[in-house]
Amino acid sequence: MLFDVYYMKDFFEKNKVPITIIVAASLIAGSIWLSKRSASIRPQQLPKTAKPLQQAATRIDYAEAPNHIGEYACVSGKIDHVYTSRKGTIFLNFCPDYKTCPFGAVIFGSDAHKFPSPKQYEGESVEITGLIRSYQGRPEIILNYPGQIKILSHKPSSIRKETTALYCVVEVIDGDTIKVDIGGKIEAVRMVGVDTPEIAGPRNPQDDYFGPEAAQYTKQLLENQSVYLIPDPMQSNRDKYNRFLRYVFLEDGTLVNAKLIEEGYAYNYIYEPFQFMKQFDYFEKQAKEKQLGIWSGKKTKN
Repeated sequence: MLFDVYYMKDFFEKNKVPITIIVAASLIAGSIWLSKRSASIRPQQLPKTAKPLQQAATRIDYAEAPNHIGEYACVSGKIDHVYTSRKGTIFLNFCPDYKTCPFGAVIFGSDAHKFPSPKQYEGESVEITGLIRSYQGRPEIILNYPGQIKILSHKPSSIRKETTALYCVVEVIDGDTIKVDIGGKIEAVRMVGVDTPEIAGPRNPQDDYFGPEAAQYTKQLLENQSVYLIPDPMQSNRDKYNRFLRYVFLEDGTLVNAKLIEEGYAYNYIYEPFQFMKQFDYFEKQAKEKQLGIWSGKKTKN
């Protein structure tokens, strides 16, 4: 999550992005569509690979797309900019003015969790594979999984650089904050989108309800583990306490931020907007309905 079964060898060799991160991105369920389903989808239960492409694709330039509506094609071109609507739909635009552009690609909000860093495609030459449809007279391909898009050339990217490395967790401070060894420097990392009850410390005279339990659970998951640290494109790099703001992934692809909420050890924390607010809200509602952890009925959030 996250991204041939999706041009795997070529894509990952060029980008050096661990496959577990792409897999893990697919684990963040909980869109509006999912909320209508009766079964709760756990991240670790989702398949680790997407369905491979089933048919040969005609290779064309994006400017030729209007001549290939209704065909399964591999469309190449350079993405001018990426736009995310208020409803969470992501548009990959090949021209400065999308209205006059001969082609575009769309990622609906229900699939956005599979593409954790859509901004990485800006300014990149790409190939997009799928059925070319016509929407309001404009050709487009709908992206349902990351294997449909392949980056052909690369620009420097701090996000891409960070996803190539594993970092060792040297200390668990509390349920939502850890310390990590980054290049020999110990840095504090605050998990994006989660808020666990506090434990006693300099700013908190006593433990909050379920604070020690949340801290212990995070410690069990992360202490002395190697993790991937992924920034959120909607959040700043650090918070006011100079801590990195990150999604924390285990090597097996588990997204710890989501798991804390799902298991009832954390609240969905919407201090500032972040990419997976709706999905995390879904996990919180599920945990509350099951009366897990902080929702067990002993005490609720004020």
